[in-house]
Amino acid sequence: MEKLKVLMVGPARNVKGGMTTVVDQYYEYGLDKAVDLKYIETVNDKNSVCKFLKMIVGYIKFRLNIKKYDVVHIHMASRLSTFRKAKYVKIAKKYNKRIIVHIHGAEYRKFYSECNDSKKEYICKTLKLADKIIVLSEEWKEFFSELVDSSKIEIIYNAVVVPKDFSKDVNTLKFLFLGRLGHRKGIYDLIELIDRLRKKYRDIQLYVGGDGEVDKVKKIIKEKQLDENIHYIGWISGNEKEKFLKECSFYILPSYNEGMPMSLIEGMAYKNIAISTNVGGIPQVIQNEENGIIVEPGDIEKMKLYIEKILSDEKMRIKLSINARNTVEEKFNINRNIQKLLDLYK
Repeated sequence: MEKLKVLMVGPARNVKGGMTTVVDQYYEYGLDKAVDLKYIETVNDKNSVCKFLKMIVGYIKFRLNIKKYDVVHIHMASRLSTFRKAKYVKIAKKYNKRIIVHIHGAEYRKFYSECNDSKKEYICKTLKLADKIIVLSEEWKEFFSELVDSSKIEIIYNAVVVPKDFSKDVNTLKFLFLGRLGHRKGIYDLIELIDRLRKKYRDIQLYVGGDGEVDKVKKIIKEKQLDENIHYIGWISGNEKEKFLKECSFYILPSYNEGMPMSLIEGMAYKNIAISTNVGGIPQVIQNEENGIIVEPGDIEKMKLYIEKILSDEKMRIKLSINARNTVEEKFNINRNIQKLLDLYK
């Protein structure tokens, strides 16, 4: 039986971010074996000249290949990504292909609200051309249902390849944060949190991985004399990321805005005690005090009190750790994700 032919469009595979992680997970699972998959890179994170060249080459490759494929799966974020990918949606429609638009980008609602009326109309017209629109959470489905017919919208949570079971030490004072450094991910709240906690827990360690406002973060760490407690480890992946996910006891993401953060799901898959905020799709991942801790964005003091409570209760640490992994296995396992995706393709 001939495999379904899928043409997928998204960022370069070496671009840092959640969208790339989703695509990497597809390949790690073996989506390219389940269907005849061709991936076309349309943007990178190099200088402006390299970005422009990647965009042109990607567009040409798409035009050359579109006729051979049955399904076009387009990964789309907010802002410029939406307007770039709109061209691909229109071409796919012209060739009468089945179109799947996969929405990423935590600030899509904010981006849309800032657009003028003509841009809003353009975005809605583009989305209406799709056969299906994949969103990452119930909250996002509610928002996109205001723009297009809700029957077009499917929720597929971000998911991960769950690692083989291993022995986890939940008695360390090691915390891990992975993501773009800046206000949105809550890194400055996190620095303040560690500053407050170290008065009682002098050996507390926070490992910070990511890109973004690196110099600003390093400056604040130095000014607060937190060099012995907070360590910037750069953008990590592969074996190095796995090492930190296994060795740390806590994964912390105090975001102000999110979709369905891949890093949080990965952290929980590795039995880390998850601490995050009540934004985006996170409430669909964490049930407070059952498989993690969830607070309002910016509530540093409440986060501190929860951490102190957890550190004083070994039974609670073990429960949160085990339930975190179980949640990912049951709800955010890539096996379920891929099957739902294949059903949409068909």
